[in-house]
Amino acid sequence: MIPFKYNLRNLVVRWRTTLLTAFGFTLIVALLVVMLGFVQGIYDLAGKSGPKGNVIVLREGVTDELFSELQVNENWWMIQQQPEVVRDGDVPRFSKEIYSVATQEVPPAREGELATYRFLQIRGVEEPAVAGLVHGLPLKDGRWFDSSGTEIVLGGGIARLLKVNVGDVIRIRPTMPWTVVGILDSGGSPFDSEIWAKREVVGATFGKDNAEKGKEQRYYTSLIASTASPEDGETLAKDIKKRTNLEVGAMLESKYYEELSKGNALFLFAAVFIAVVMSVGGMFGLMNTMFAAVSQRIKDIGVLRVLGFTKGQILLSFLLESMLLAILGGALGLGLGFLANGLEQTGVMNSGGGGGGKTIVFQISINAWVVSIAVGFTLLMGLLGGLLPSFTAMRMKVLDTLR
Repeated sequence: MIPFKYNLRNLVVRWRTTLLTAFGFTLIVALLVVMLGFVQGIYDLAGKSGPKGNVIVLREGVTDELFSELQVNENWWMIQQQPEVVRDGDVPRFSKEIYSVATQEVPPAREGELATYRFLQIRGVEEPAVAGLVHGLPLKDGRWFDSSGTEIVLGGGIARLLKVNVGDVIRIRPTMPWTVVGILDSGGSPFDSEIWAKREVVGATFGKDNAEKGKEQRYYTSLIASTASPEDGETLAKDIKKRTNLEVGAMLESKYYEELSKGNALFLFAAVFIAVVMSVGGMFGLMNTMFAAVSQRIKDIGVLRVLGFTKGQILLSFLLESMLLAILGGALGLGLGFLANGLEQTGVMNSGGGGGGKTIVFQISINAWVVSIAVGFTLLMGLLGGLLPSFTAMRMKVLDTLR
């Protein structure tokens, strides 16, 4: 076997070429790691949707609560009375909610520039303390809002995004000042990005109630029931329509968010596609570097053959050199990509159809899956980029190399 230090010496002697080639790999792998970490962060978010036994009830045929419309009447009490629903004393752990998206104008940073807009998620709840218990979301700071309609509670992520604390006042609409009285301990869940307010205010302000038809025309977008286990939740979701004769659809809340996150498969495809295109460029760059190395070391190859090294050993030696270049660049790229781990981002959890989805605050997640993909890409690029030049070096005839 050709000594390993021979390959190391050649990389050091040609240090400029080595650094340029490794730098190309560094950029490719770093970009791949960050893009995959972005997608993984959204998938991780979907797995933190609260208690695993929660069941979400929507209008039949609807898969996104933004488009759900439930007109609650006297028959809806039957859902709360189902045996699977958890009770705190005589009170069922059950929350009637209304979900909407509001547009907030962001003043321009400099005079003369145009204002921008951002979408904020608003959730109206009737009993905030009960809703927090249902979703497994205690308060990290402050208290629950009162019935005045002028107070709100924020998810931790949206509070950081808006840079507000308990006691601050925000305006979703210019004529609607809301005082922040609490911050949810939302722990990176989808609720991290939500503003919770009084149900009546949210319904009337954001188009979910129909005031023209009287007070009885009050809508909800979702009903959330807590059960003791996912198995109980599955049973309730499966039988709820038959038991109550209500035209509704139901599923585990965790499954609901899992289905929403499937719409982000497009992001994953885009990340892999871009990585493949860039890896092809990196592979050809490495191939060009190795062909140059072979052409500069023709006499070295001849001497190695005269010393008794076989064609296979020549092949492995140049292939090893190619892999070292790829591993060097890949390791640097992985380290660079890791700097993005935990960075907070704003993205969208798609519903997969109908234009719905949720604007979310989440963290880039560089986990073992992302690392394994990056390492696999690095090794594959090193192998493919060095294979053809190594074959070229192996096939050289001894007499031709010594001329």
